[in-house]
Amino acid sequence: MSSTSPLDPVADGFRDAMAGLASGVCVVTTAAGGVPAGLTTTAVMSVSLDPPLVAVGVAHSSRTLGPLRAARRFAVHVLAHDAREVAAVFASKAPDKFAGLAARPGEGGVPVLTEDARHVLECETWTEVEAGDHLLLLGRVVRVHAARSAEGRALVHFDRTFHEVGANGTPPDER
Repeated sequence: MSSTSPLDPVADGFRDAMAGLASGVCVVTTAAGGVPAGLTTTAVMSVSLDPPLVAVGVAHSSRTLGPLRAARRFAVHVLAHDAREVAAVFASKAPDKFAGLAARPGEGGVPVLTEDARHVLECETWTEVEAGDHLLLLGRVVRVHAARSAEGRALVHFDRTFHEVGANGTPPDER
């Protein structure tokens, strides 16, 4: 196995290795001062059941980091298989990422996408951890709800592209 670049073989090799790790695609939303903000990420991890904690990695360069830190509340949306466009919009620098999306206010006014996620975790920031060029936000989950059927397919990122995983709609006993 070799690196893709002679300039920084560890960084490039690391990127290649992480591209080979399938990860669920999530949108994280928040609202600071009544202004909604959000981003797409695959850097989400369950941390603890008691108390229920989830970690979200956010690049220091992200325009959403400031609002996340100011609001101290956020929602993690586990995207459904057909939410590729939503993932792309929240990964972009679009001025209004929420345009045309169905959303309602959640805890503390955090926007909750009602049609594009399988599950939504509404969180209060528990703590922040510096992690290189990212900040890990640990959120205490205060509310969980299914925005869509949890039995459908999910969206994952693998090999630098989106893929669908999960049941195809056929009950397990009929496969």
